[in-house]
Formats: sequence, C-alpha cells, structure tokens
Amino acid sequence: MNIPQYNATVHPEDWIREVQTICLINNIRQERDILKICKLNINNSITMPNDFNSLNELIKALKSHPTFEIYKDGIKRRLDQMKFEGGEGGDTTQFLAEFRSLCDKAEIINAQEVKNRLLRSYSSNEFFKNEFSKRVTGVTSIDDIQRLYSEVISDSSKVIKYGPEFLIAIKHLTTGRYLSSTTTNYQTGSKRQVVFCGEKILNENCWWYLTCEAPDPHKDEFQKSKVLYDDTIYLTHNKTNVHLSLSDFYRSPKTSYAEVHGFQFAWTNLKFIKSDQTNQENKTPYLKARDKVFIRSESDYILRSQDVIFEIAEGDKGDKNDNKPLTFQEVVGHKEKVGGDDVWLIEKR
Repeated sequence: MNIPQYNATVHPEDWIREVQTICLINNIRQERDILKICKLNINNSITMPNDFNSLNELIKALKSHPTFEIYKDGIKRRLDQMKFEGGEGGDTTQFLAEFRSLCDKAEIINAQEVKNRLLRSYSSNEFFKNEFSKRVTGVTSIDDIQRLYSEVISDSSKVIKYGPEFLIAIKHLTTGRYLSSTTTNYQTGSKRQVVFCGEKILNENCWWYLTCEAPDPHKDEFQKSKVLYDDTIYLTHNKTNVHLSLSDFYRSPKTSYAEVHGFQFAWTNLKFIKSDQTNQENKTPYLKARDKVFIRSESDYILRSQDVIFEIAEGDKGDKNDNKPLTFQEVVGHKEKVGGDDVWLIEKR
C-alpha cells in the first residue's frame, strides 16, 4: 500500500478519508487498524500525543496542532488572490467550485466572510458590486449566497442598455414573429411607416434600440445606462431610424384597434411590464434578455399582435402579374384585458 504521509499540507479530514479509502481497497476495515496506519504516517516533525483511540480523536488532535492554523492561513491567502475573470455573463461553475472547496478547507462558515470574499473577487464590475451587495443582504445560507453570486454574474450580461450600440429584438411569443418595420407605408390611417410582426428568423428589419428623454435622477450612477422596468422609454427602429408611435386617432387596417406605426418626428412613451409578477426567477428591477413582458404606452394602451394579416399594394411595376400585395401581421394597441397575445420576449444582439 502507498499511504500518503500527513505533513500538514492537506486538511486532516481529507487525509483521513484518503487513508480510509486505500485501506478499504486493501480490505482493511477495522478502525483500530486504520488508526495504527495513520499514526505511522504522520510526519516526524509534527509532535502528537499518543493517547487518542479513534479516528475522530486523531482529527481533533491534528486540528489542534499549530500547523493546522498555518495551513488554514495559507488557504485564506489563496482565497484572497481569487478573481473572477470570466467577464460579464461568464461561467461561474469552475470558479465557485474552487471557491467552495477552499472555504471548506479553511473552515470558513461565517456567511458575512463568504459575502465579503465573493464581493472582492469581482469588485471591478460596478453592476456586480452593487447588485450582489443588495441581493445578499440578510441572506445567511452560504449555498444561497453562492447561488446569488452566479445569478448576478449571469444577469450582468443579460441586462438591456440604452443606445444604438445595444440592439434588441422583440419577439411576439404566441406567433413567434419579431416586431419589425420597413419603409413601406400604410395605405389607410396615418399612412406612415408600417410596424408589423415579420419573420420568425431575425433579419435587419427586426432590430430596435431604446432611448429615454432624461435619466431617472433616482438611479445610481452605475444604473444610468441600463433599462429598468420603471423607466419610461421609447423604441427606435435601427434600420430606418423611425420611432415606434401608437395613435388612438388612427385605426389599424384590419381590426380597427389603435394603429402602431413608425414616424421620425414623434414617438410614444412606453414601459415594459413583467408579464408574470410571480416569477421567482425574475426578481430584479432590470429589463433583461429572455424576459417576457407586456409593452404599455403612457395612455395605457397595450401592444398586441395576433395571427391577423393585412395587405399593402406594392406599387405599379408595369406588369400587373407582378403587382402582388405585400402581407403583414398586424400590430396594434388595445385597452382590453391582457392575455397571451400581448406577451413579448426580449432578445439581445
């Protein structure tokens, strides 16, 4: 048998388990025999009493020796040097596995110390630093603290931000089609640029970006570039640079609800509303990729689409056989009871 020697560079419990495993493989099962083998394999530089009669007593003796404190101090220094380098949305699995293992070896069981060490591991990220601090307030379970760490790292990459460099797509959940616009105009109503639900596959007509008239003065500095559910925003179509506008003066071409169109010189103030307020996985105030939402105007219209198609003539091409009308899935505003046709899924480029 190749029994490892105990020299205070491993945790006593880990060493005992390793010796026990080797003994079991070699059909040595009696505790007294395993204890003798352990005693014979403690480094001579570690002076130990010889009056313990069980493996538990041996573990206690090894832990009471000064070398164990030296060992734990060394582990804590390794913890001090740990930095999460996965970036926004990075995989925390390996990092937390190593962190948890080192905490166990250093016998760190104080929840506040775990919070502080995890906070220091990614303090360069302002979103993480502020959000993690908020979410772990009052949390005493170390498992929950580590779960929240992973959630905040994940959220940091999903949060939607303001500006044309941060494009989003908005998918109608029921029909699977994306909120879109193109340079074609309605033939009725406002006769402005059509807004519709287009393809089920992303294309250049599907991308929008968010802006707001003025940042909320109550936001923290690190939040100002990020979209919160309480924010009043407007949507701009990236390809054609028109704003989404909802008018109760003009009627939609097929169902005669409020028309939704694109217009360069007017916009409608909107808010995103969580479609499921009871969803335990979406407790954060931030709008994030994969969130399911209602979109409500300042005049309380809700954005809706259904599998309702209308047509717009493509124009005269000189050949009547080629003048096939363009078809669009209608997008409207309504004030009826909200339902499944009003749910949209946020996606991020």
